[in-house]
Amino acid sequence: MKRFILLVISLAFVMAILPIALLKDTVNITPPQKTDKSPTTTQQQLEKTETITVFRSTEGKNIEMDMFEYVCGSVAAEMPLAYEVEALKAQAVACRTNAQRLKLYGSNLENANISDDTTVHQGYITPAERKEKWGDEFEKYEAKLQSIVNAVDGQCLYYDGELCVAAFCALSSGKTENAENLWSEKVPYLKSVVSEGDSLSPRYSTTASYTKEEFLNCLKKNGKNVKNVKNLEDIAKITKKSKVGTVLKMKIDSVELTGEEARRIFSLNSPVFEVECTKTTVTFSVKGRGHGIGMSQYGADFMARQGSTYEEILKHYYTGVEIK
Repeated sequence: MKRFILLVISLAFVMAILPIALLKDTVNITPPQKTDKSPTTTQQQLEKTETITVFRSTEGKNIEMDMFEYVCGSVAAEMPLAYEVEALKAQAVACRTNAQRLKLYGSNLENANISDDTTVHQGYITPAERKEKWGDEFEKYEAKLQSIVNAVDGQCLYYDGELCVAAFCALSSGKTENAENLWSEKVPYLKSVVSEGDSLSPRYSTTASYTKEEFLNCLKKNGKNVKNVKNLEDIAKITKKSKVGTVLKMKIDSVELTGEEARRIFSLNSPVFEVECTKTTVTFSVKGRGHGIGMSQYGADFMARQGSTYEEILKHYYTGVEIK
């Protein structure tokens, strides 16, 4: 009964239509587009609220499943089950929030609510795929997973009565990023916050070096041709950064890129980087992993290890939200 009441209330909110990409290592999260159109509440919608239709990108087909199973599979795809329980609970709430938002207010997919393609929405793996992933530890991790998802079943993040875009990344550069520095507008609950512990991750700092041929080929494959280059010395320069360190603008010869474009073109772990050029190579020194907006998963695990609850973790990374 309690779950039913919560769902009826959530259907009454006027929402933004929002396709989102939420994997920790992806970035193309579309900001909210305002609309005056409210969703239509019908008995059929209410009866089906606890199921969701997932587009299985590798199979090219839609599968309907129970929302509980979907959240289990999404958490399993998105966060290591070795992480602390409270961090995993926070991830479960984030995954359900994103799924519920897309289900109720549109995903731009044909006959599906959400895609398991992490460049489009967020990941999902089936019980069989979880068994293959975890091997001999399947029973231990599956029991832990179901216990965690059950503990926060039905809970979502809201801001001013609307379901949130619960963005997350693997780990930040030490501070998360303001949404407006990567998106076209501000999102009030996605503000820069300190993410303690991220610098302790073994994946915090990475480098990527390219020879002249490799560097120019990366640009060419992405429609960014640079011609008549004798050597690479001073070919790339950062011209604008955010306070967090995210590259907002850079120039490669006469071509201007955002840090996100550079991240995609050169397969960098994050848009927070420095660049060093010699005559023969270009080297990117990168901090963090993922777009840096919203919850840092490594930071969430660090907070959980320090004794924070999942509510405290969520309210730290998503400013001013309610959990209900």
